Amino acid sequence: MRKKVFITAITLIGLFIVFNLLNQIFNALKSEERLSLATETLHKLEIENKQLKQRLGEISSREFIEEQARNKLSLGKKGETVVIIPEEKIKQALGSTESTQPKRLPNWLGWLRVFWH
Repeated sequence: MRKKVFITAITLIGLFIVFNLLNQIFNALKSEERLSLATETLHKLEIENKQLKQRLGEISSREFIEEQARNKLSLGKKGETVVIIPEEKIKQALGSTESTQPKRLPNWLGWLRVFWH
């Protein structure tokens, strides 16, 4: 009887040790996956950071600021004359008299076309 209790106790302790060992191995594998995912994310963020720093350098340049002032604010250098051509005149000169946006139908006519065409 004592021998059975001793063997049962040793078996239970052995199973407990094996269970804990397998649990630690599983946690180590999960940690490895998390580490590789974090490394990949870090690599992507470093690339994005490098691109943003490069873009900041471009935006901070005098040429970029001057180009934006000319194009968006219609400013010119001293002695230059700024000429703004209306969009209609540009379209007319290019031969494109039609509007690129479709004509908007009245709501009732749109519904009528849906049901009767």
